[in-house]
Amino acid sequence: MADFFEDSEKFAEEEDDIITLFNEETGKEEEFYHLATLDVDDRWFIVMKPAEELPDFEEDEVLIYEIVADEDGNDMFAPIEDEELLNKVFKEFENELKRFAEENGIDA
Repeated sequence: MADFFEDSEKFAEEEDDIITLFNEETGKEEEFYHLATLDVDDRWFIVMKPAEELPDFEEDEVLIYEIVADEDGNDMFAPIEDEELLNKVFKEFENELKRFAEENGIDA
């Protein structure tokens, strides 16, 4: 899958599909490439990869949040507490990676 991450990074740079999140632990903003938005069991999830090397992340690690509406109806990212759901979403992401690789002739 490392090839996909390299290719997705190039694609993300070209598309400028970057999301900035505030890290409460460090007190700093961090940028992430938006890799995918997934519909799993009629719920929406976002998958992101750090745009720059971060000490808390391995090279092939991703960040996954559920997209939920706040009290005003605005979208926000919520952490996934259920390990089973997180694994299900990650598995769907892996399936999307495989489909993407097959459609674009990338070795996965």
